[in-house]
Amino acid sequence: MTHTSLLRPGRSEPDGVGALRRFALGPAGSKEEVVEWDPPHHLGYVVVSGLPVRHYRADVELGSEGGGTVVTWRGSFDEIVPGTGRALRFVLKRVTAGFAARVSRYAERAVS
Repeated sequence: MTHTSLLRPGRSEPDGVGALRRFALGPAGSKEEVVEWDPPHHLGYVVVSGLPVRHYRADVELGSEGGGTVVTWRGSFDEIVPGTGRALRFVLKRVTAGFAARVSRYAERAVS
């Protein structure tokens, strides 16, 4: 991810329900709308554009475990081109895991 921006603030909070965000990787990227917001436990969002899928929905949940935080990130989508789902799942899983790892490192530095 090379750039993120808030295109439209949420209804009650800038990053809350209704917020429209852009995530860019160079010139490519996606637009995502926040559909559920319960900080600091849950974020639900849908992809509005930028991915070759339909009906992409993801939910990120944070929970306590031991002395740390468990991140559960689930997503689903429908293929646009039949037979591409497996490859897209692989790519999205890697992108999501990388993003989660970077956020985790940032959070660890922030509390240290």
